[in-house]
Amino acid sequence: MATPINKASVSSNAKNLAVFLQAVLDQVVSSYASYNMPLPSRRYYTLGQPAVDCEQVVVSFVQMYVGSPGDEATEPRRCNDPRSATINVSISREVPVVGQNGRPPSAENIESFAEISAYDAWILLDSAAQLDTWEPGGYGLGVIATVEVQAPEGGFQTVVLTFTAAVP
Repeated sequence: MATPINKASVSSNAKNLAVFLQAVLDQVVSSYASYNMPLPSRRYYTLGQPAVDCEQVVVSFVQMYVGSPGDEATEPRRCNDPRSATINVSISREVPVVGQNGRPPSAENIESFAEISAYDAWILLDSAAQLDTWEPGGYGLGVIATVEVQAPEGGFQTVVLTFTAAVP
């Protein structure tokens, strides 16, 4: 049985990561809106790798460390140094699969869906700069960002932005 936790009584300092994850999700939704690009309606943040069981937008926590984004930590850091988090933002969408008759999807259909994934890759990487916020209207310590596209699996293909930024 899970231990009951009254979230309202937890110190606000302990909530920084959760607040950051929600802010990332909100910014991704805003970035897509600025491009007039629809997103799946299922949107959430989680810790660890999400299950891909439908079209969705997921912000997932990978790791956090003491130091600036990209710091190789070759020397010990003070605990009051910035904390940086590595986050994945994944957009999973349906892609064409082999039909019930055993026929593969047409090349045109595959390319049409690939075009949507290409849009996702561009928008996600372009939005990475907007994820470097320390406070409203101010930039943080910079970001490190990459985008990759995972192989289709189970009728879905996922485009993943991996970025590291300071957690305000």
